[in-house]
Amino acid sequence: MIKVCPICKKQFEGNTKKKYCSKKCKKNYENSLRSAPGKKTKKALSGSVRIPSSSINRPHGLNQIATAYWDKIAPTLVARGHLNVLSEDAFAELCDLHSRLKDINMAIDGTNRSLLQIDDKWDNKEGVETKSFKESALSDLKRKYSKQFLEYCKAFYLTPLSNRGNFGIEDETGSEKEKDNLLD
Repeated sequence: MIKVCPICKKQFEGNTKKKYCSKKCKKNYENSLRSAPGKKTKKALSGSVRIPSSSINRPHGLNQIATAYWDKIAPTLVARGHLNVLSEDAFAELCDLHSRLKDINMAIDGTNRSLLQIDDKWDNKEGVETKSFKESALSDLKRKYSKQFLEYCKAFYLTPLSNRGNFGIEDETGSEKEKDNLLD
């Protein structure tokens, strides 16, 4: 049976189950499904489904700091395609973690206390008091929340290493041609 490949439009011979002329065309189709919304590629199929950004709303249970973080970051993530209906709960958790870290940092700065505490212990066998340092409760919380916050940031491509490309979003200076003209 002679068929037409939906990606490269070449004719090929294959059975009823074979949809593409090569593995390369199949991979190109799979990659076109992963592209950011709004970004038109010449190999993207017209049948791909995109979720409109209007269906993603900020949850009502966030406090002021988390709400401000959502309002600041969410539009960029929606434009990139990293925030959708399936990931909005995880992003709400990221916003909540951001708020908690801000609260912990304010508590640490407000008390002017060290992140280490002196741990006094009495040794009954030798009859001597020993002093050592241990991590404070605020320091422990900050470390744990920071680690979890960075893991969520990596999942949403918010760290410098994972954010190496612009994902098809124009920045404030304009198009690539204008950037090249500025550099010349």
